[in-house]
Amino acid sequence: MEHRSKGRTAVKRLKYDIGQCSDIGSVRSSNEDSLISLNIGPNPYEKRISLHAVADGLGGYEGGDIASKMALQVLTDEISKFILSAGWQKELSNQEIILHALTTGIKAANKEVLSLGQTYCNGMATTLVAALLINDTAYIANVGDSRAYCLEGEQIRQITADHSLVASLVSSGEINPEELYTHPQRNIVTRYLGSYIDMEIDLFIEGLKPGKSLILCSDGLWEMVRDVDIKKVVRQQTTALDACAQLVDLAKQNGGIDNISVIIVKVTG
Repeated sequence: MEHRSKGRTAVKRLKYDIGQCSDIGSVRSSNEDSLISLNIGPNPYEKRISLHAVADGLGGYEGGDIASKMALQVLTDEISKFILSAGWQKELSNQEIILHALTTGIKAANKEVLSLGQTYCNGMATTLVAALLINDTAYIANVGDSRAYCLEGEQIRQITADHSLVASLVSSGEINPEELYTHPQRNIVTRYLGSYIDMEIDLFIEGLKPGKSLILCSDGLWEMVRDVDIKKVVRQQTTALDACAQLVDLAKQNGGIDNISVIIVKVTG
């Protein structure tokens, strides 16, 4: 049953500690990663709304840095328009509508990347992982091999699935999971923005509560730093920003063969 409010009522907002960091790494000559972490507002719904996303411009395509920046700009614009146009309480409490808005934003970003690639160079491409946080729920979308994790207590869990050749080989049992990090074809991404107009988007819903953390990152982090070490750093560091900085340093110490980007959202209260 739908309940309508006759007036605005106060909504208890979770408190977030947010950190972000992006680094060129130890080998690359430029940084093709882009990231955003911002509050969307002011909005008339008395809801805590924020958008966090990491995009990794793919090597082998011209303008990877342009593609990643453009994808995040279009996504931000589309989500902002949705938030400001959503009906009072109704649409921002409907999970299907929110996921549809997130999907629409990413499809618009894909269309723009495709268009730019045809106009300025021989193709553009970028991965994208995004989390739209509304009150106590994270709406997560993924295309490519940038990842979203959930950390709670002693457990770290990969929310997203990698869209890559080696991930499909692990899934089919042709290689073991550890070969994700060493296989000679580990850089082949099978789904990305800039590929085709009807690109498929993976969607997830994650509940939030104090003590829980979300981690968004490019493959430049998770290929260099194993999940157990990501968990250790995020749990040990007092602030999200300190955790981001230490993870980037650790990735560089372990080789830093790619650009490194990470966003951490710690739910503190």
